Amino acid sequence: MEQRLALKKTLFSAALTFCLSSFTACDDTSSANEEFNAPQISSQADIYSSAQEAGLQSSNSEVSSPESSDSADLQTSSTSFESSGDTLPLSQSFMTSSSSVQEASPQSSATIESSSQPIAAQIPLDENGFATIADVYRSIAPSEKAVFVIRHSEREDAVTIETELTANGIKMAEDLGATLKSDEDFSYITSGFVRTNETANHIAIGRGTPSPKLITNYDITGNWFLKISADELATYADALGMKGSSIELMSRWAYGEDYPDALYDLEPRAKEFIETVILKNLPKWNRVSIMVSHDIFVMPLTVYGSQKQVALKYNEDYHWINYIAGLAIIVNENSELRFVPVKGADSGVIDYLAIYMAEHSITH
Repeated sequence: MEQRLALKKTLFSAALTFCLSSFTACDDTSSANEEFNAPQISSQADIYSSAQEAGLQSSNSEVSSPESSDSADLQTSSTSFESSGDTLPLSQSFMTSSSSVQEASPQSSATIESSSQPIAAQIPLDENGFATIADVYRSIAPSEKAVFVIRHSEREDAVTIETELTANGIKMAEDLGATLKSDEDFSYITSGFVRTNETANHIAIGRGTPSPKLITNYDITGNWFLKISADELATYADALGMKGSSIELMSRWAYGEDYPDALYDLEPRAKEFIETVILKNLPKWNRVSIMVSHDIFVMPLTVYGSQKQVALKYNEDYHWINYIAGLAIIVNENSELRFVPVKGADSGVIDYLAIYMAEHSITH
C-alpha cells in the first residue's frame, strides 16, 4: 500500500496530463450542442435514506416532459418522438434503513419519511462498492419495483448528440442484457441521445426482447446537478487550477466540497430527482426499468445513494464512473426505499491511474 501511494505521488503530474488528454472520453455531455437546462424546483422533498456498507474497504420512443427548445435536435432516423428472489451469497452486506414512500400524484408531491427498521439486502459488493446488476435483479422481490440508473455503454470519441456506441460498447450492452434474461418486460428510459438509445436497445437485444419502446426523459440529459452548462463547468474548474477539469471538480463536490456558483447541493437535488422523476413515474413503468443517462448525472447520484461509500474520488484515486454502471433504486411493497450501486461490466469504475500505468508499462 505504501509503495502504491508513493508511486501515485511520483506519477501525479504525468497522470493528470494523461487524464486531461482523455477527458473527452468520459465527460460525455460537454458539447454545447448537448446543453439542456434542468428546471429549478423551489420546494424540496423531505426524503431520507441511509446506506451503510459492512466489510467495504433506437425504436419507437415516447417523450416525457421535454424541457428544452433543442429537443428537435435529438430526432434521429431510428427514433421518433411523441408528445406525451434468490438469496445471494453474502460476501459483503449492504444495509439500508427503510423509508416510507407516499405515492406521487399530479396534484401532490411524493414524500419519504424515515423509519428505523433496518433492511438487509444480501448482495455482494466489490472493493469499490458496486454489486453486479444481475445480482441485484435476482434479489428483487416480486412485489418490489426497481429502476437501474446507469451510464450508457462505451461510445466513440466524439461528443455530440449523434455519437454512437463502439463495437465493444454494443457487446457490453448485449452481454449485460444476457445476464438479465427473463419472461418479464422491462421499461427503458433514455436521455434521447443516440448512445443512450443504442445502449437500451442492445440491452434489450441481449435479453432476447429486441425493438423495445423507449421513453425519452430530458431530466437525465446530464445537467440535472449543474447550475451552468457543461462547457462552462470545465472553464470554471480550469479557473480554479484543477488539472482534472470538470471531472475533478465534480468529484470534489460530490464528496463534500461546495461550489454554489456552479453546482446544486447534492443531497437535496438528488432527493428532488427521486421525487419528481422516479417516484412520480414509477406507477407507469414496469416492475424493472433501465434508465440510461450520462456520467455527470449518474456519478453524483451514485455517490449520493451509497452515502459516499463508492470509490469515485477522482481527485484522490483517479476513479470515474464506468460505462453501464450506476445506482439501483428499489421500492418494496411497504413503500420503503433502498439504494445499491451497480455495475454492468467487470468494474463500476474507470481507473485512470491503472490505465496510465499499463500503457507506460509501469509496475508496482
